[in-house]
Amino acid sequence: MGLKNFIEKIKDSLKPIPFDASVFNDPLADKTAWHPQARGGANFKTRTLKEISSSELHYKGSTGGLLFALVFTIMPLIVILIFIFSGFFSSDQEFSFAFLFVFIFPIVGFYLLYMHFRPIVLDKRLGYFYKSFKKPVNSLQRTSTKNHIKLTSIAALQIIPEHIRSKNSSYTSYELNFVFENGERYNIIDHAKYEAIEKEAITISEFLGVPLWDASTMKTYLPMNNKNSMDTDAPYDSAGYDSTRRYRDM
Repeated sequence: MGLKNFIEKIKDSLKPIPFDASVFNDPLADKTAWHPQARGGANFKTRTLKEISSSELHYKGSTGGLLFALVFTIMPLIVILIFIFSGFFSSDQEFSFAFLFVFIFPIVGFYLLYMHFRPIVLDKRLGYFYKSFKKPVNSLQRTSTKNHIKLTSIAALQIIPEHIRSKNSSYTSYELNFVFENGERYNIIDHAKYEAIEKEAITISEFLGVPLWDASTMKTYLPMNNKNSMDTDAPYDSAGYDSTRRYRDM
């Protein structure tokens, strides 16, 4: 065996095994991608799904996510003040470097705070899912946009595990995605707490009346209500909401 062939065999052995979506027994699952939609993911729970009413679900930022953002925002300011009052800086160059440090990290922190407090909402009255401080106007906005998605366009939910490796840690993050009729996807949330992801995905599945495909368990969750029985131009009816687990055996 030549060296080139040996290297090719090693490369082939390292390639991920293609995911067999036929286990879900759904033509839409077959044309949907099963690699991560959003690479990466936090190793802590970033948000928690709250049921505001029978027609509205909100993802609220977690305490861990808030503390993470505040570390980037506040800690650099505290450090630079300590250095200033302790006379640590012996030159303007050192002070300029420290100022740059203080300037960059709070920007990252403020961005994380923005993402933490940005509303993530599923609203049947409006007929939209949105990730935005601006609510969609159902009477004027008839199509989906980047951050405003019509609930009637969502055909299924998808959970995908992704193994994350870093220098000091290794963990599995789970992303929850919307799946549309054309097989395209939209990432909702992504973190390492599978139990929370699964529970919240089931809640959304029941809320929307669409199936949930879980690539980590190879199972389909079927909601009690059925979206396909509804008028696709009308708001969703919350009747029949039930959080009882109903898995289809494969």
